[in-house]
Amino acid sequence: MFFELFKWWYGSGWLEAWRGVPGSTKRIGQEFSIPLLLKNLFAPWKQIISIPGRSIDEKFRAAIDNLVSRTIGFFVRFLTLITATVVIGLSAAISLVIALVWPLVPVGVIYFLIRAVVG
Repeated sequence: MFFELFKWWYGSGWLEAWRGVPGSTKRIGQEFSIPLLLKNLFAPWKQIISIPGRSIDEKFRAAIDNLVSRTIGFFVRFLTLITATVVIGLSAAISLVIALVWPLVPVGVIYFLIRAVVG
């Protein structure tokens, strides 16, 4: 059983750790809906739009309302995209560190066990 653990650890376990690097970034990108955010970057916030009336004053007020709604929508979506980029970068870095450190974990456990016994 002990040798099966090492066989898995340095075989398919390590391979899965490497597969986790692009998998985690793809999953986070889907969670943030990055393609949808980019597609609707300049859309009005929560689809709030004003219908212009007949007079110039009503048309101007509707244009300003729609501009404000699109500006708010842009900033919310843009900040969400920046957050998604940061989270994806951190996730990729953490996954990469895990994949790189993976083969050292059993050696580290053995080292610290010996060190604890020897004193």
